[in-house]
Amino acid sequence: MPEYRVKLGFWLRAYETLDIEADTSEGAIENARQAARAAMELMTSPEHIDLDARREGSILWIDQVGAPIDSATIAEDIEFDDDRIHPPASTNGE
Repeated sequence: MPEYRVKLGFWLRAYETLDIEADTSEGAIENARQAARAAMELMTSPEHIDLDARREGSILWIDQVGAPIDSATIAEDIEFDDDRIHPPASTNGE
């Protein structure tokens, strides 16, 4: 029986705590947005990753083990999971 290797991709929820300064509540909101944008660009590990709630998975590829490299991949980008991060917008205004 042929053996296949499956590469799965998914999203994890991650958390980071940031300290900011501001003169007003409105300023705090704007400064928080700027700090959040900067934090999203960092390549370091976040403070916490929620490993209990994997989300929005897809199969990136399926390769047949031992097959020639140019014909090993039998399928790519296969949806199998609901998009729990970005559910479809309601059509009835809710």
